[in-house]
Amino acid sequence: VSTQSTGELMEKLLIHYFCIVRAHLVDMIPKIVMKFFVRKLSTHLNSILIKSLYTEEKIADLVQESDRVTKKRKASSKMMMVLLEAEKLVSDIAVGRNMEY
Repeated sequence: VSTQSTGELMEKLLIHYFCIVRAHLVDMIPKIVMKFFVRKLSTHLNSILIKSLYTEEKIADLVQESDRVTKKRKASSKMMMVLLEAEKLVSDIAVGRNMEY
């Protein structure tokens, strides 16, 4: 193998190598740009959304109980009182106490 053919082979290999590297860079650059864009956007968007969520007027709306939940809570509380009274009556009967009506 002559020196000239070895040099031509090296030149072809280097050109081919640089074509591969260039294709890889062309493929990676948009991905890297999008990665940084999404990371920055998510960081800033997260803080903006949290700030907008925790304003004074919105906090009152967020912690306010819905009418359905209020009715259910009151009904459950009333049922609890009835059950406690029933438990007391059953307990009084079980120990043989005088019941007052």
